[in-house]
Formats: sequence, structure tokens, C-alpha cells
Amino acid sequence: MVYILLAVVAGFSIILSRILNANLALKIGIYQGTFMNYIAGLSLSLLLLFLIPGGFSFSHKIPFLAYLGGFLGVLVLALSSYMTHRISNFNLTLLIFIGQLVMGVILDILLGNSVSGTKLIGGFLIFLGLAYNIYIDGTERKGTQPGQA
Repeated sequence: MVYILLAVVAGFSIILSRILNANLALKIGIYQGTFMNYIAGLSLSLLLLFLIPGGFSFSHKIPFLAYLGGFLGVLVLALSSYMTHRISNFNLTLLIFIGQLVMGVILDILLGNSVSGTKLIGGFLIFLGLAYNIYIDGTERKGTQPGQA
């Protein structure tokens, strides 16, 4: 039950942060908003680092690629802030999900892990659904029905 509650809270926090970041980007700019987001995240992370017992330990060797996560996070956050007011939340959520799925498959391949066929089929079906939804949205804006010229 606790895991379900944590999953709901995590999903809510992702949507809330996307909305807050997009609105902040409109007010002060995408790059400044992204910077403020990372400063807030760094502050909270440092606070938790010092409050959690044993949290301040550098005994593990961290691979270099782990440091690229911050750089990629900045790119994703800036793009998400830019796109939030330009496409529907549904389409943006699906795009982010598809991006995570594709990146997971790429990492599995690079790390030599097996890639699940069901993961590939599921991602492809979600991509087809997203493409169809974007097509429907485009035809509704033009005033035609799907399948009509």
C-alpha cells in the first residue's frame, strides 16, 4: 500500500513540477527557470545528504557516465518547459514516456543486457497511439474529419 501511495505522489510531483517549471520559464525565461530548478534541487539534496545518517559517504566508485545524467536532465527540463505550453499535457506525457523507454532500450543495448520484446512492442504501440492522436488533433484544427480529404 505504501508503494502505491509513493507512486501516486511521485506522479503528482512530476506533473506539478512540469507546470511550475513551464510557468517559471514564461516569467523569467527557460534557461533561468531551469537554473532555478537545479538550484532548488541541489539545496534540497544537500539538506537531505546531511540529515540522513550515513548519507555523506564517498566510498563508492561512480562511473563517469553517471555525471552525464545532470547534463541530460538540464536538456530534458529545458525542452519540457518549452513544450508544455505548446502541446497538450497528454501528448507531452507520452513523449516523455516514449523518450524514457527508448533511452532504457539504448542503455540496455550499450550495457549488454537483453532487451525485452514486450517492452519494444509496448513502446511501439504507444508511439502509434501518440502519432494517431497528433493526427486527429491536426485534422480537428483544420476542420476536416479523419479519413476525409
